[in-house]
Amino acid sequence: MIFINYATNLDRFAVKFWGVRGSHPTPGPQTVRFGGNTACVEVRLGERTLILDAGTGLIPLGRELVRRARRDGKPLDLVILLSHLHHDHTQGIPFFAPAYLPNARLRIYGPGTSAEGLSRVLEANQSQPTFPVGLHEMAAVKEFRSLRETDVLVLEGEQARLAGPDEAVGEETVRVRIHRSYAHPGGVYAYRLEWRGRSLVYATDTEGYVGVDRRLAAFSAGADLLIHDAQYSEAHYRGQVPGWPATQGYGHSTVEMACDLAAAAGVDRLVLFHHDPAYDDAAVAAAEAQARARFPRALAAFEGLELEVDGRGRGRLLLVPRGEAAASPLLTKGK
Repeated sequence: MIFINYATNLDRFAVKFWGVRGSHPTPGPQTVRFGGNTACVEVRLGERTLILDAGTGLIPLGRELVRRARRDGKPLDLVILLSHLHHDHTQGIPFFAPAYLPNARLRIYGPGTSAEGLSRVLEANQSQPTFPVGLHEMAAVKEFRSLRETDVLVLEGEQARLAGPDEAVGEETVRVRIHRSYAHPGGVYAYRLEWRGRSLVYATDTEGYVGVDRRLAAFSAGADLLIHDAQYSEAHYRGQVPGWPATQGYGHSTVEMACDLAAAAGVDRLVLFHHDPAYDDAAVAAAEAQARARFPRALAAFEGLELEVDGRGRGRLLLVPRGEAAASPLLTKGK
């Protein structure tokens, strides 16, 4: 097991999963191993923190971020990238502890027709009579920005700006590229994060095509880490599970679709994400086993999983919670 000293390692590109489910939270004894919170992934690039989606996994992440800020004596400056605005990707925001700190800064970016449109949708999620505290009553400084597929978001120091697709940037600059998928109701953004020659692609809530989604494969080409929707088993997707409907057209992928995309894109490691809330731990573990038979460096996301993107063909393990997940043969250095 490898642990990183976060106080001194300024070259870290670390990814931690705080919520891995889709559709709605699913707590209980049948989901202890993989977790029941909805989508939220923390990415730490040096001293910078980016958050991919704001499902209920954002709530425990928020408490941890406040703890770190108090320990380090530094105010929080966070970037939240929303893939889309469905509830399971935004429902953690009303309970996000940093949003209540007046010295915190939240940059919330995502799809929408305008920055005002993005904030209005989020405000509607926590307005009276359904929630007592409005979005704009939360004390943190908040910046909203609606992104387009052609935008390239550049993070330099304390600044965030839009850049041209071929603009040269410094080594310390984080570049965020966008791919819009129409294979989900209302559309969804996939994000590609690039920093110091390393890359991560986050592609949740997208449904694969016959022969793979070539546009998404090109967008993901050569990434060190691909986090991809894999909500359904093939039998579930095809309506072959008694009592469950077919899910073709729902906007989510099967394990096979995720693996085929990873192979077509030539990525180093695949993490299966957005597990169906009806799947217990055994079902997710079975999906992981199926994935490894098709793409050997595949892994099912679980809450607490932390990987380092080191750019040398190794997604190294930083932290494994207790339980069966710790026995995974892929979660070792160099595997």
